[in-house]
Amino acid sequence: MRRRKRRIFLFVFIMITAALSYYFVEYSYKKELEDLSKTNQNNNQNQFENLNPSDVIPLIQTKIDTLRKKINNQVKVIPYYSDPVQVYEKVIQTFNLLNQNLELNIDKFGSENIDGFRIEKFQVKGEGKFTDLFHLINLFETSEDLYKIKISEIKQTFTTDDKGKTQEKVLFKFFLDAYYTTQPEFKFVNSLEKKNLRSVIYINDLFESLIKMDVPPNEEGLFEVDGAKLLAIMPDAVYLIDKKGNSFTLTEGDEVYLGYLTKIDYQNYTCEFLLNKGGILERVKLVLDDKEDKK
Repeated sequence: MRRRKRRIFLFVFIMITAALSYYFVEYSYKKELEDLSKTNQNNNQNQFENLNPSDVIPLIQTKIDTLRKKINNQVKVIPYYSDPVQVYEKVIQTFNLLNQNLELNIDKFGSENIDGFRIEKFQVKGEGKFTDLFHLINLFETSEDLYKIKISEIKQTFTTDDKGKTQEKVLFKFFLDAYYTTQPEFKFVNSLEKKNLRSVIYINDLFESLIKMDVPPNEEGLFEVDGAKLLAIMPDAVYLIDKKGNSFTLTEGDEVYLGYLTKIDYQNYTCEFLLNKGGILERVKLVLDDKEDKK
């Protein structure tokens, strides 16, 4: 019986506390905030009434400096341009920074007015390496001006260069919106010192194949393991001959075509190589020529 009375008392206490809290939050505190807001508004309206002009000017200048400082610290601003041609030139100027690495087709297809602000719309198609496309988008994202980018298509493709080497690229299409205003009252923003937000960002090519369709040619004349023979072995070096008859003396860690000499096993008359054949790792072991014949 006592336990039941305690539960009823606790329930009634919680309900009374909740009702009081709701009253203070919705009525009492809210009314006090409204009164304070009205008082503050009246004070702001009457703060210059009893002051001399010589006293008012420094106060207004302080407010202007505060506003300028806030604008200057903004990460993005909507810039002022008197003519849409200036916006087009600014956008093309940014594209030209990476135009040598990307094949671009830029089409301006429309404009839009929103509450005194304007938007110039561009459609961009092209192809190139994914890393170059990322750096191009990053130029707009980190610009002090306000842009909006929407990627509608991106897919992998393969091309061949003048030497017949396969190159991995991406075909892409995205839409770029450039925001600006033609209202002269916003022109003072351009006179402020803007922060340079642009920086170099490194990113892996997400479209690069882990397994390559071809391997690079041996332009440096390195030792080629395929078809080679081990002619002599010492504790710290090996003497080899490749399939073309060229002789090489190598030690552990020396670079060879597509890899490195990783191990010399003098006791078992072998040496071991680790090769990267277009993303496929392969360990190749060569045995001393006369020992292999005995086997």
